[in-house]
Amino acid sequence: MLRLSKDYMMIACEAAKNGVPGPSRIASPVLVIPAWEKACEAILVEDCVALGRRLSPVDRTEERVRRGRYEEAYPRAHYELAPGTVVVVAPGSGRVPHRAYVAGADGAMVEISFIEAGDRIDPAGTGRRAWQRRIRATGLTETPRRFRREPGHSFEADVVYGLYGQEHVALCTKAADRYVWLRAVTYAEAVSLGVA
Repeated sequence: MLRLSKDYMMIACEAAKNGVPGPSRIASPVLVIPAWEKACEAILVEDCVALGRRLSPVDRTEERVRRGRYEEAYPRAHYELAPGTVVVVAPGSGRVPHRAYVAGADGAMVEISFIEAGDRIDPAGTGRRAWQRRIRATGLTETPRRFRREPGHSFEADVVYGLYGQEHVALCTKAADRYVWLRAVTYAEAVSLGVA
């Protein structure tokens, strides 16, 4: 459950004479998560979103939930973040992030995908990471792999082909009567061909 900071709520309720909230204060988004999870700065490690520096909560509260005739307390940790900050959340003892959030300028916390988190952390590498995802979908690597084909196939050496629904991802390095050797097209090659 996401909540706004107390300061933001007071700012939102403050109104000028004409009924418009005063723009003099900027709201800080607050991420509220279960206390047994940890919030960390999002970083890229080998083009994958990973846990960075651990963030310290600014407040801890308890949320009371009634289950039948029993009432249970769920501790919550509050993290105040600067707008534009990308945060990942992981279990307390885990090293792999489960969710990613971005702090909006309007005081809202928005859950985002790991792909979008990586693009916000490193906008210059967006094309390269998208190309790598296409290549991973084919299962190809930069080392040529042999594929069996029917005699009379149309594959030729040094020509780029599509594979498994992905266009322009496979480079044929060698073609024989019954076999072809294919490898992944690198990002630099895709850029020079104009397909990435």
